[in-house]
Amino acid sequence: MHERPSTERREPISSLRPAPPSSSSVRPGPPSEPSPTSRPPPSRKVRTIDILVQGATVELFHFYGVAIAPADTGECREEARGHSDPASMIEFSARGFSGVLALSANPAVFRAMTGLPPMPEGFGDWMREVANQLMGKVKSRLARFQIVLHTELPQLRSPGDVDRRSRSCKQQFCYSFRTLKGDVLVTLSGDFDDSSLVFSNASPLPLDGKIILF
Repeated sequence: MHERPSTERREPISSLRPAPPSSSSVRPGPPSEPSPTSRPPPSRKVRTIDILVQGATVELFHFYGVAIAPADTGECREEARGHSDPASMIEFSARGFSGVLALSANPAVFRAMTGLPPMPEGFGDWMREVANQLMGKVKSRLARFQIVLHTELPQLRSPGDVDRRSRSCKQQFCYSFRTLKGDVLVTLSGDFDDSSLVFSNASPLPLDGKIILF
């Protein structure tokens, strides 16, 4: 006599395993501590002068068709202070705000600037002119803080000359920037009194991008 095959249905092994607890039944545990490498670095307080110099530099190079972005702000470390040769330097003076501004950049950055008329005296004149316009933008922004700067004509100086002049000042700020054509470095050194920056909306700003030929 033949036995009939069993018709009992067997569940697959996977369906016999206990289902994972639903999210509603899981008690929230204490948040895990982030690893030391994932913690953000401590933020540094941004000074008013940092915003003024960075904004003036970005605006100036954008006006001449060069995309530029800040790479480092304010901290004047030893390895960050070195200008390329030559640098354009401008001395300025005001009550509670005196010092020197210097700018240098990869020559390809200046060649990439659009809308510049030819200079008969060569590339050095444009280095001085760009620094002169940057100083003008910083000066116009400081006018909103009741600071009236008196500036000298920009001069081309070696990195060593700029460094020696900067080291004689109480404060030294460095601002590095990146472009597709190379780096730009702006340094600001002098004796600055933060309490002298009193904002006023009454001071007009001059038009941007005005060229002042020597």
